[in-house]
Amino acid sequence: MPVARRVTAVMALAPGTAMAHDGEPPAPHDLAGAWPLEPGVVVPLLAALVLYLLGVRRLRQRAGSGAFQGRVPLFVAGWVVLALALASPLHPLGSALFSAHMLQHELVMAVAAPLLVLGQPVAPVLFALPAAWRQPAGRWTFGRRMRPVAELLSHPLVATLLHAAAVLAWHLPALYESTLRSEAAHAAQHASFLVTAIIFWWALLRGGARPRRGAAVIALFVTTVYTGGLGALLTVSETPWYTAYGDAAAAWGLTPLEDQQLAGIIMWMPGAGPYLLAALMLVAGWIRDAGGARRSRAHAIGIGCLALAWTSGCGTDGEGAAYAAERLTGGDVKRGSAAIRIYGCGSCHTIGGIPGAGGLVGPELDGLAARSFIAGVLPNTGENLVRWIQDPRGIAPKTAMPDLDVSEKDARDIAAYVYALPR
Repeated sequence: MPVARRVTAVMALAPGTAMAHDGEPPAPHDLAGAWPLEPGVVVPLLAALVLYLLGVRRLRQRAGSGAFQGRVPLFVAGWVVLALALASPLHPLGSALFSAHMLQHELVMAVAAPLLVLGQPVAPVLFALPAAWRQPAGRWTFGRRMRPVAELLSHPLVATLLHAAAVLAWHLPALYESTLRSEAAHAAQHASFLVTAIIFWWALLRGGARPRRGAAVIALFVTTVYTGGLGALLTVSETPWYTAYGDAAAAWGLTPLEDQQLAGIIMWMPGAGPYLLAALMLVAGWIRDAGGARRSRAHAIGIGCLALAWTSGCGTDGEGAAYAAERLTGGDVKRGSAAIRIYGCGSCHTIGGIPGAGGLVGPELDGLAARSFIAGVLPNTGENLVRWIQDPRGIAPKTAMPDLDVSEKDARDIAAYVYALPR
Protein backbone atom coordinates (compact mmCIF):
# COMPACT_ATOMS: atom_id res chain seq x y z
CA MET A 1 0.00 0.00 0.00
CA PRO A 2 1.53 3.41 -0.95
CA VAL A 3 2.39 5.75 1.93
CA ALA A 4 -0.13 8.38 0.74
CA ARG A 5 -2.98 5.84 0.96
CA ARG A 6 -1.84 4.80 4.43
CA VAL A 7 -1.84 8.47 5.52
CA THR A 8 -5.45 8.76 4.37
CA ALA A 9 -6.45 5.51 6.09
CA VAL A 10 -5.04 6.48 9.49
CA MET A 11 -6.29 10.07 9.31
CA ALA A 12 -9.78 8.71 8.65
CA LEU A 13 -9.59 6.89 11.98
CA ALA A 14 -8.56 10.04 13.86
CA PRO A 15 -12.00 11.44 14.84
CA GLY A 16 -12.73 8.33 16.87
CA THR A 17 -9.28 8.00 18.46
CA ALA A 18 -7.30 8.88 21.68
CA MET A 19 -4.55 7.33 23.77
CA ALA A 20 -4.21 4.65 26.43
CA HIS A 21 -1.50 2.06 26.62
CA ASP A 22 -3.09 -0.35 29.05
CA GLY A 23 -3.20 -4.05 28.12
CA GLU A 24 -3.01 -5.42 24.59
CA PRO A 25 -3.24 -3.06 21.59
CA PRO A 26 -6.78 -2.99 20.13
CA ALA A 27 -7.51 -4.92 16.96
CA PRO A 28 -9.06 -2.98 14.07
CA HIS A 29 -12.51 -4.52 14.63
CA ASP A 30 -12.42 -3.60 18.35
CA LEU A 31 -11.39 0.04 17.97
CA ALA A 32 -14.88 1.58 17.85
CA GLY A 33 -15.65 0.26 21.35
CA ALA A 34 -12.28 1.08 22.91
CA TRP A 35 -13.22 4.17 24.95
CA PRO A 36 -10.74 4.52 27.84
CA LEU A 37 -12.80 6.14 30.61
CA GLU A 38 -9.90 6.64 32.99
CA PRO A 39 -10.94 8.66 36.08
CA GLY A 40 -7.57 10.42 36.18
CA VAL A 41 -8.32 11.87 32.74
CA VAL A 42 -12.11 12.14 32.60
CA VAL A 43 -12.63 13.79 36.01
CA PRO A 44 -10.15 16.67 35.43
CA LEU A 45 -11.57 17.21 31.94
CA LEU A 46 -15.14 17.46 33.21
CA ALA A 47 -14.11 19.62 36.19
CA ALA A 48 -12.32 22.09 33.90
CA LEU A 49 -15.35 22.42 31.62
CA VAL A 50 -17.83 22.82 34.50
CA LEU A 51 -15.68 25.44 36.26
CA TYR A 52 -15.21 27.44 33.07
CA LEU A 53 -18.89 27.47 32.10
CA LEU A 54 -20.01 28.21 35.66
CA GLY A 55 -17.55 31.09 35.88
CA VAL A 56 -18.72 32.54 32.56
CA ARG A 57 -22.33 32.34 33.76
CA ARG A 58 -21.51 34.25 36.95
CA LEU A 59 -19.52 36.84 35.03
CA ARG A 60 -22.44 37.38 32.66
CA GLN A 61 -24.85 37.76 35.57
CA ARG A 62 -22.66 40.58 36.88
CA ALA A 63 -21.44 42.19 33.68
CA GLY A 64 -24.08 41.40 31.07
CA SER A 65 -24.68 38.71 28.47
CA GLY A 66 -21.87 39.97 26.25
CA ALA A 67 -19.12 39.01 28.69
CA PHE A 68 -16.57 36.64 27.13
CA GLN A 69 -18.47 36.68 23.86
CA GLY A 70 -16.36 34.85 21.30
CA ARG A 71 -14.12 33.29 23.96
CA VAL A 72 -16.42 30.49 25.08
CA PRO A 73 -16.54 28.74 21.66
CA LEU A 74 -12.74 28.78 21.51
CA PHE A 75 -12.37 27.21 24.94
CA VAL A 76 -15.05 24.60 24.26
CA ALA A 77 -13.43 23.72 20.92
CA GLY A 78 -10.08 23.28 22.66
CA TRP A 79 -11.71 21.15 25.35
CA VAL A 80 -13.36 18.91 22.73
CA VAL A 81 -10.06 18.40 20.89
CA LEU A 82 -8.30 17.59 24.17
CA ALA A 83 -11.03 15.11 25.11
CA LEU A 84 -10.76 13.42 21.71
CA ALA A 85 -6.99 13.15 22.13
CA LEU A 86 -7.03 11.75 25.67
CA ALA A 87 -10.35 9.99 26.20
CA SER A 88 -11.38 8.47 22.87
CA PRO A 89 -10.26 5.34 20.97
CA LEU A 90 -7.24 7.31 19.70
CA HIS A 91 -5.68 6.72 23.12
CA PRO A 92 -5.55 2.90 22.97
CA LEU A 93 -4.71 3.04 19.26
CA GLY A 94 -1.46 4.73 20.28
CA SER A 95 -0.30 1.47 21.80
CA ALA A 96 -0.49 -0.18 18.35
CA LEU A 97 0.53 2.65 16.03
CA PHE A 98 3.28 5.19 16.55
CA SER A 99 1.49 7.37 13.99
CA ALA A 100 -1.67 7.42 16.14
CA HIS A 101 0.44 8.36 19.16
CA MET A 102 1.99 11.22 17.16
CA LEU A 103 -1.43 12.42 16.00
CA GLN A 104 -2.57 12.52 19.61
CA HIS A 105 0.40 14.63 20.66
CA GLU A 106 -0.12 17.10 17.83
CA LEU A 107 -3.79 17.51 18.77
CA VAL A 108 -2.82 18.23 22.38
CA MET A 109 0.06 20.64 21.73
CA ALA A 110 -0.76 22.38 18.45
CA VAL A 111 -4.60 22.47 18.45
CA ALA A 112 -6.11 22.08 21.94
CA ALA A 113 -3.54 24.21 23.84
CA PRO A 114 -3.84 27.42 21.74
CA LEU A 115 -7.65 27.19 21.69
CA LEU A 116 -7.75 26.82 25.48
CA VAL A 117 -5.43 29.83 25.87
CA LEU A 118 -7.55 31.94 23.51
CA GLY A 119 -10.58 31.02 25.64
CA GLN A 120 -9.01 33.05 28.52
CA PRO A 121 -9.95 30.59 31.30
CA VAL A 122 -8.35 32.33 34.30
CA ALA A 123 -11.11 34.83 35.12
CA PRO A 124 -14.01 32.35 34.65
CA VAL A 125 -12.33 29.71 36.80
CA LEU A 126 -11.71 32.25 39.57
CA PHE A 127 -15.34 33.39 39.47
CA ALA A 128 -16.51 29.77 39.57
CA LEU A 129 -14.96 29.40 43.03
CA PRO A 130 -16.96 30.18 46.20
CA ALA A 131 -16.84 33.88 47.10
CA ALA A 132 -14.72 33.23 50.20
CA TRP A 133 -12.06 31.46 48.09
CA ARG A 134 -12.02 33.91 45.19
CA GLN A 135 -9.89 36.67 46.67
CA PRO A 136 -7.21 34.36 48.14
CA ALA A 137 -7.05 32.45 44.84
CA GLY A 138 -6.71 35.68 42.89
CA ARG A 139 -4.03 36.93 45.28
CA TRP A 140 -2.13 33.67 44.88
CA THR A 141 -2.50 33.79 41.08
CA PHE A 142 -1.60 37.44 40.52
CA GLY A 143 0.12 38.28 43.82
CA ARG A 144 3.62 39.50 44.48
CA ARG A 145 5.08 36.05 45.10
CA MET A 146 3.91 34.66 41.77
CA ARG A 147 4.81 37.76 39.78
CA PRO A 148 8.49 36.84 39.10
CA VAL A 149 7.47 33.33 38.04
CA ALA A 150 4.75 34.62 35.72
CA GLU A 151 7.12 37.18 34.20
CA LEU A 152 9.74 34.51 33.57
CA LEU A 153 7.34 32.01 32.01
CA SER A 154 5.65 34.68 29.88
CA HIS A 155 8.89 35.49 28.07
CA PRO A 156 8.69 33.92 24.57
CA LEU A 157 12.29 32.64 24.72
CA VAL A 158 11.80 30.92 28.08
CA ALA A 159 8.45 29.43 27.05
CA THR A 160 9.92 28.17 23.75
CA LEU A 161 12.92 26.54 25.41
CA LEU A 162 10.71 24.91 28.05
CA HIS A 163 8.36 23.45 25.45
CA ALA A 164 11.23 22.36 23.20
CA ALA A 165 12.90 20.57 26.10
CA ALA A 166 9.72 18.58 26.79
CA VAL A 167 9.14 17.66 23.13
CA LEU A 168 12.71 16.68 22.32
CA ALA A 169 13.43 14.86 25.60
CA TRP A 170 10.35 12.62 25.37
CA HIS A 171 11.28 11.60 21.82
CA LEU A 172 14.59 10.13 22.95
CA PRO A 173 14.18 6.36 22.43
CA ALA A 174 14.74 5.40 26.09
CA LEU A 175 12.25 7.93 27.47
CA TYR A 176 9.68 7.39 24.73
CA GLU A 177 9.66 3.62 25.10
CA SER A 178 9.23 3.99 28.87
CA THR A 179 5.81 5.53 28.17
CA LEU A 180 4.78 2.30 26.40
CA ARG A 181 5.66 0.23 29.47
CA SER A 182 4.70 2.53 32.34
CA GLU A 183 1.43 4.40 32.84
CA ALA A 184 3.20 6.79 35.22
CA ALA A 185 5.73 7.72 32.54
CA HIS A 186 2.93 7.97 29.99
CA ALA A 187 0.94 10.34 32.22
CA ALA A 188 4.07 12.44 32.87
CA GLN A 189 4.68 12.70 29.13
CA HIS A 190 1.15 13.92 28.44
CA ALA A 191 1.18 16.33 31.38
CA SER A 192 4.49 17.88 30.29
CA PHE A 193 3.30 18.23 26.69
CA LEU A 194 0.04 19.92 27.72
CA VAL A 195 1.46 22.19 30.44
CA THR A 196 4.46 23.42 28.43
CA ALA A 197 2.27 23.90 25.34
CA ILE A 198 -0.17 26.06 27.34
CA ILE A 199 2.75 28.11 28.71
CA PHE A 200 4.17 28.44 25.18
CA TRP A 201 0.91 29.61 23.59
CA TRP A 202 0.08 31.84 26.55
CA ALA A 203 3.43 33.62 26.20
CA LEU A 204 2.77 34.18 22.49
CA LEU A 205 -0.98 34.88 22.36
CA ARG A 206 -1.80 36.58 25.68
CA GLY A 207 -3.14 39.73 24.06
CA GLY A 208 -0.60 40.11 21.26
CA ALA A 209 1.36 42.90 22.95
CA ARG A 210 3.25 44.66 20.17
CA PRO A 211 6.66 44.83 21.87
CA ARG A 212 6.70 41.02 21.89
CA ARG A 213 5.18 40.21 18.53
CA GLY A 214 8.58 39.97 16.89
CA ALA A 215 9.81 37.57 19.56
CA ALA A 216 6.60 35.55 19.22
CA VAL A 217 7.02 35.16 15.45
CA ILE A 218 10.64 34.04 15.95
CA ALA A 219 9.50 31.55 18.62
CA LEU A 220 6.93 30.09 16.24
CA PHE A 221 9.54 29.81 13.50
CA VAL A 222 11.98 28.05 15.83
CA THR A 223 9.27 25.65 16.98
CA THR A 224 8.33 24.86 13.40
CA VAL A 225 11.99 24.18 12.56
CA TYR A 226 12.72 21.73 15.38
CA THR A 227 9.37 19.91 15.24
CA GLY A 228 9.47 19.75 11.44
CA GLY A 229 13.10 18.66 11.54
CA LEU A 230 12.30 15.85 13.97
CA GLY A 231 9.38 14.79 11.77
CA ALA A 232 11.61 14.81 8.69
CA LEU A 233 14.22 12.63 10.43
CA LEU A 234 11.53 10.13 11.41
CA THR A 235 10.25 10.09 7.82
CA VAL A 236 13.56 9.52 6.04
CA SER A 237 15.08 7.14 8.60
CA GLU A 238 15.75 3.64 7.25
CA THR A 239 15.35 1.95 10.64
CA PRO A 240 12.64 2.17 13.33
CA TRP A 241 13.57 4.31 16.33
CA TYR A 242 11.20 2.72 18.83
CA THR A 243 11.32 -1.07 18.93
CA ALA A 244 8.87 -1.43 21.85
CA TYR A 245 5.94 -1.33 19.42
CA GLY A 246 7.09 -4.66 17.99
CA ASP A 247 4.88 -5.88 15.16
CA ALA A 248 1.64 -4.34 16.47
CA ALA A 249 1.32 -2.19 13.32
CA ALA A 250 1.00 -5.33 11.17
CA ALA A 251 -2.68 -5.69 12.12
CA TRP A 252 -3.23 -2.30 10.48
CA GLY A 253 -1.40 -3.17 7.28
CA LEU A 254 1.80 -1.34 8.15
CA THR A 255 5.38 -2.36 8.87
CA PRO A 256 7.07 -0.68 11.88
CA LEU A 257 9.14 1.48 9.53
CA GLU A 258 6.10 2.55 7.52
CA ASP A 259 4.26 3.41 10.74
CA GLN A 260 7.22 5.56 11.80
CA GLN A 261 7.31 7.28 8.40
CA LEU A 262 3.62 8.09 8.70
CA ALA A 263 4.20 9.52 12.19
CA GLY A 264 7.02 11.66 10.82
CA ILE A 265 4.79 13.02 8.04
CA ILE A 266 2.10 13.94 10.59
CA MET A 267 4.63 15.83 12.72
CA TRP A 268 6.43 17.36 9.77
CA MET A 269 3.55 18.70 7.64
CA PRO A 270 0.11 18.95 9.30
CA GLY A 271 1.78 19.56 12.66
CA ALA A 272 3.40 22.75 11.36
CA GLY A 273 0.05 24.22 10.26
CA PRO A 274 -1.08 25.79 13.57
CA TYR A 275 2.34 27.39 14.14
CA LEU A 276 2.36 28.86 10.63
CA LEU A 277 -1.20 30.15 11.02
CA ALA A 278 -0.37 31.79 14.35
CA ALA A 279 2.73 33.45 12.86
CA LEU A 280 0.70 34.83 9.94
CA MET A 281 -1.92 36.22 12.34
CA LEU A 282 0.76 37.94 14.43
CA VAL A 283 2.44 39.41 11.34
CA ALA A 284 -0.94 40.65 10.07
CA GLY A 285 -1.51 42.39 13.40
CA TRP A 286 1.97 43.85 13.19
CA ILE A 287 1.25 45.29 9.73
CA ARG A 288 -2.12 46.62 10.88
CA ASP A 289 -0.51 48.40 13.82
CA ALA A 290 2.17 49.87 11.58
CA GLY A 291 -0.62 51.52 9.61
CA GLY A 292 -2.17 52.65 12.88
CA ALA A 293 1.05 54.42 13.82
CA ARG A 294 0.42 56.85 10.97
CA ARG A 295 -2.77 57.85 12.75
CA SER A 296 -0.98 58.57 16.06
CA ARG A 297 -0.86 62.33 15.40
CA ALA A 298 -4.62 62.40 14.81
CA HIS A 299 -5.11 60.39 17.99
CA ALA A 300 -3.01 62.86 19.95
CA ILE A 301 -5.02 65.79 18.58
CA GLY A 302 -8.24 63.98 19.50
CA ILE A 303 -7.01 63.37 23.05
CA GLY A 304 -6.13 67.04 23.33
CA CYS A 305 -9.58 68.10 22.16
CA LEU A 306 -11.28 65.72 24.57
CA ALA A 307 -9.11 66.88 27.48
CA LEU A 308 -9.76 70.53 26.58
CA ALA A 309 -13.49 69.86 26.54
CA TRP A 310 -13.41 68.40 30.03
CA THR A 311 -11.08 70.99 31.57
CA SER A 312 -12.70 74.05 30.00
CA GLY A 313 -16.29 72.96 30.55
CA CYS A 314 -17.13 74.00 26.98
CA GLY A 315 -20.36 72.08 26.81
CA THR A 316 -19.30 68.58 25.80
CA ASP A 317 -22.04 66.25 27.02
CA GLY A 318 -21.68 62.59 28.02
CA GLU A 319 -22.73 61.28 24.62
CA GLY A 320 -20.25 63.53 22.84
CA ALA A 321 -17.44 62.43 25.15
CA ALA A 322 -18.33 58.78 24.60
CA TYR A 323 -18.34 59.27 20.84
CA ALA A 324 -14.94 60.99 20.90
CA ALA A 325 -13.48 58.31 23.19
CA GLU A 326 -14.72 55.51 20.92
CA ARG A 327 -13.23 57.18 17.85
CA LEU A 328 -9.87 57.51 19.61
CA THR A 329 -9.66 53.94 20.85
CA GLY A 330 -11.73 51.83 18.47
CA GLY A 331 -13.63 50.52 21.50
CA ASP A 332 -17.15 50.67 22.92
CA VAL A 333 -17.91 52.57 26.13
CA LYS A 334 -20.77 50.29 27.21
CA ARG A 335 -18.74 47.14 26.66
CA GLY A 336 -15.88 48.82 28.50
CA SER A 337 -18.01 49.13 31.63
CA ALA A 338 -18.65 45.37 31.55
CA ALA A 339 -14.99 44.55 30.84
CA ILE A 340 -13.81 46.67 33.78
CA ARG A 341 -16.01 44.59 36.09
CA ILE A 342 -14.87 41.31 34.56
CA TYR A 343 -11.18 42.06 35.03
CA GLY A 344 -11.67 43.55 38.49
CA CYS A 345 -10.05 46.93 37.69
CA GLY A 346 -12.02 48.55 40.51
CA SER A 347 -10.10 46.58 43.13
CA CYS A 348 -7.05 48.81 42.45
CA HIS A 349 -8.55 52.00 40.92
CA THR A 350 -11.32 54.44 41.71
CA ILE A 351 -13.47 54.51 38.57
CA GLY A 352 -16.55 56.66 38.16
CA GLY A 353 -19.78 54.86 37.24
CA ILE A 354 -18.53 51.41 38.30
CA PRO A 355 -20.20 50.15 41.51
CA GLY A 356 -17.64 49.19 44.14
CA ALA A 357 -14.70 50.57 42.12
CA GLY A 358 -13.01 52.48 44.93
CA GLY A 359 -9.54 50.94 44.94
CA LEU A 360 -6.64 53.04 46.20
CA VAL A 361 -3.71 50.95 44.96
CA GLY A 362 -3.52 52.69 41.59
CA PRO A 363 -4.42 56.24 40.51
CA GLU A 364 -7.99 57.46 40.12
CA LEU A 365 -8.99 57.06 36.47
CA ASP A 366 -11.55 59.87 36.25
CA GLY A 367 -10.19 62.64 34.05
CA LEU A 368 -7.43 60.51 32.51
CA ALA A 369 -8.04 62.20 29.16
CA ALA A 370 -6.73 65.48 30.59
CA ARG A 371 -3.36 64.04 31.60
CA SER A 372 -0.21 64.24 29.51
CA PHE A 373 1.17 60.80 30.31
CA ILE A 374 -0.10 57.30 31.09
CA ALA A 375 1.49 55.93 34.28
CA GLY A 376 4.18 58.56 33.88
CA VAL A 377 5.90 56.65 31.07
CA LEU A 378 3.79 56.87 27.87
CA PRO A 379 2.40 59.86 25.97
CA ASN A 380 -1.36 59.87 26.44
CA THR A 381 -2.77 58.49 23.17
CA GLY A 382 -5.50 55.96 22.53
CA GLU A 383 -3.13 53.33 21.16
CA ASN A 384 -0.72 53.78 24.06
CA LEU A 385 -3.52 53.32 26.59
CA VAL A 386 -4.58 50.09 24.85
CA ARG A 387 -0.95 48.89 24.95
CA TRP A 388 -0.66 49.74 28.63
CA ILE A 389 -3.85 47.86 29.57
CA GLN A 390 -2.69 44.76 27.66
CA ASP A 391 0.97 44.61 28.68
CA PRO A 392 1.87 47.02 31.51
CA ARG A 393 4.95 45.09 32.60
CA GLY A 394 6.25 44.82 29.07
CA ILE A 395 6.32 48.64 29.06
CA ALA A 396 7.32 49.30 32.69
CA PRO A 397 8.69 46.09 34.30
CA LYS A 398 8.56 47.54 37.83
CA THR A 399 4.94 48.66 37.71
CA ALA A 400 2.57 47.28 40.34
CA MET A 401 -0.16 46.82 37.74
CA PRO A 402 -0.67 43.09 37.09
CA ASP A 403 -0.87 41.49 33.67
CA LEU A 404 -4.48 40.26 33.49
CA ASP A 405 -4.29 38.73 29.98
CA VAL A 406 -6.66 41.38 28.57
CA SER A 407 -7.55 40.81 24.92
CA GLU A 408 -7.09 43.65 22.46
CA LYS A 409 -10.85 44.02 22.00
CA ASP A 410 -11.46 44.27 25.76
CA ALA A 411 -8.52 46.67 26.15
CA ARG A 412 -9.98 49.00 23.54
CA ASP A 413 -13.39 48.89 25.25
CA ILE A 414 -11.82 49.65 28.66
CA ALA A 415 -9.78 52.50 27.16
CA ALA A 416 -12.93 53.97 25.58
CA TYR A 417 -14.78 53.93 28.92
CA VAL A 418 -11.86 55.49 30.80
CA TYR A 419 -11.40 58.28 28.26
CA ALA A 420 -15.11 59.10 28.46
CA LEU A 421 -14.92 59.68 32.23
CA PRO A 422 -15.26 63.36 33.24
CA ARG A 423 -12.68 65.06 35.42
